[in-house]
Amino acid sequence: MRKNWKNRLLAFILLLLPFSFTACQDKAEKGEEAHAMEYTCPMHPQVVQDKPGSCPICGMDLVAKQPADAPAVAVPADLNYLLQPANQTVVSSVQTTRPVQKPLEQEITMSGVVTYDTRRQYIIPARFAGRIEKLYVQFNYQPVRKGQKLYDIYSPELVTAQKELLYLLKNDPGNTSLIAGARQKIRLLGATEGQINQLARTGRESYTFSVFSPYSGYVLDPSVTATPTVAPAAASAAGGSDDGMGGMGGSSGGASGTITTPASAPQGFAIREGMYVTTGQALLKVIDASQVWAQFNVASNVAGQLKKGTPINISFNQVEGKTLQSSVQLVEPVYEAGENFAQVRALLPAKGNPVLIGQVITGKVTYSTGSALWVPKDAVLDLGGQSVAFLKMDGVFKPIGVRVGQRSGGQVEIVSGLKASDVIAANAQFLVDSESFIRVADTSR
Repeated sequence: MRKNWKNRLLAFILLLLPFSFTACQDKAEKGEEAHAMEYTCPMHPQVVQDKPGSCPICGMDLVAKQPADAPAVAVPADLNYLLQPANQTVVSSVQTTRPVQKPLEQEITMSGVVTYDTRRQYIIPARFAGRIEKLYVQFNYQPVRKGQKLYDIYSPELVTAQKELLYLLKNDPGNTSLIAGARQKIRLLGATEGQINQLARTGRESYTFSVFSPYSGYVLDPSVTATPTVAPAAASAAGGSDDGMGGMGGSSGGASGTITTPASAPQGFAIREGMYVTTGQALLKVIDASQVWAQFNVASNVAGQLKKGTPINISFNQVEGKTLQSSVQLVEPVYEAGENFAQVRALLPAKGNPVLIGQVITGKVTYSTGSALWVPKDAVLDLGGQSVAFLKMDGVFKPIGVRVGQRSGGQVEIVSGLKASDVIAANAQFLVDSESFIRVADTSR
């Protein structure tokens, strides 16, 4: 009986032995795994501990390190775009827009000034040598009319020419050819028909000869510069401003600038009574101000839109509400040295209008562009050397290079780089980190 009980106990013990070995093995493996687990700080990877805790540097909770022999985590294919380099793609929910193919009404605003028509500036030279006996004009900008006496001059040459005519009239009155030649000689010296007829009628030469103005206007010394100009400021650019057709041109803000007026003219003239003058010497200048110029500066990239006959609406900055209609007479085919501006001229009738030389004016020209691709100006990022738009492709925004043209009213023309079917970020600035370097994608699509 006792022997049978012992046999049963031995069999039970043998039955429990496999379970004991398995439990010990599992406990040992768990101990080894717990002992091998390491924890580190996400911000300071040099901090490594064998148990959970806090980072002694920043206080962040430590996280378990992935064992080196752990299996790699597979990334779903639809998340591959998140693994692109940060300087080539941007993940964002920023508002998008599409380029629009359309024509636009453009307006060019130009700063200008009223100036003399240089075609109506006349020099009065000395046609013969002599001495100024009397001046009848005394100061610059003195108004004169055609036929008004300017000065009296004594000239031995003119006295001799008068005596020749009188001699022929007295001694050979039938020699019409010689008499006509003598009269022509005096005429070429500046005498009027009335003076020649008076000489023939009186039969006495005059030792002082009066010179009359052949023009109406204002008399000036020849050395006086009477033409104010618009000196353009450096382009912003535009072009330029965004509203100013910068790039390929701007609509409203074209050529800003300052008005350069001539220095104050001296009161008197360089010639004086009793002064001797030589043949061909410039004595006086007369400016006819019955018709003047409106002279504007316009950015070179929009100057091509202006042609002879283009209507211009002109407003006067000093006279509120006063406007005049004119048209382009000339677009100068050259630029001032160091400036990217062309000068445009329009005629203004001075008679009956409150137009003063040197008056600051503003000219506006409206025209329609051809059909072009337009996007909001905020959708294009200017990197200095190139312009960039962010094209949405496969769920991310990729920077691509674009070539821009005209700018108008918050819109910019896309010459190349985009199509009307493309979707781009409406504001490119939101997608740029101040410390990022943008790598522009290839635009050959």
